[in-house]
Amino acid sequence: MPQRARQALALTKALVRGGHRRQTAVAEILRPANLFQPHATTSADRYPVEFAAAADALTTAAPSILSFGCSSGEELLSLRGQFPDARIHGVDINPVAVRRARRAVADDPAITVARAGDAEGLEQASYDVVTALAVFRHADLNEAPPRCDPTLRFADFERTVDRLARCVRPGGVLVIRHANFRFTDCAVAADFEAVRTGFASAGEGGLLTPIYGRDDALIGTTDRDDGIYRRTR
Repeated sequence: MPQRARQALALTKALVRGGHRRQTAVAEILRPANLFQPHATTSADRYPVEFAAAADALTTAAPSILSFGCSSGEELLSLRGQFPDARIHGVDINPVAVRRARRAVADDPAITVARAGDAEGLEQASYDVVTALAVFRHADLNEAPPRCDPTLRFADFERTVDRLARCVRPGGVLVIRHANFRFTDCAVAADFEAVRTGFASAGEGGLLTPIYGRDDALIGTTDRDDGIYRRTR
């Protein structure tokens, strides 16, 4: 069977099976602008240490939170568990994920969900916590090819992170985990200070995350700086 036929068959099976496989298949078919992570794999309570550290870094008990790449809603519910009095807004680029997330949080009027591929249009300095967890990565880079630009580009990462960072209020935190790029390579990082980095570097399936520089060339798999950053100005 030709490769294209095999791929089409695999996508058809994923659409029929539903769940996260359907979300991934829809992303592969639609390929919306500014798509980083096509795979929709998620689960509840994946980042308890990170959420607890973010909570400790805040001075408010009722924060406003933006979950960028919220997938089908498990992350939103996990955030609710850590931040019981928060106002939470989730965005995801995948229309199937957005529909599932809205159903998952339908009983919580303080959680909203919208379809978006970046933070353009969101009010600046309006969130105490902004999360982007396993969003800025791609499975095609798991084998650490020497360059990432056939799949992802640093310029797109920096543009998207810049918009997210500007949504953080001074004193608020940006939480980035398992990215194929370093936040500190972005110009906007000058407005932030590290709260906590050095979390376990293994990502999905225990794989180390290859890291690429501003020139889209491979740096390695251990030079990691992702974690929690506080906006200072």
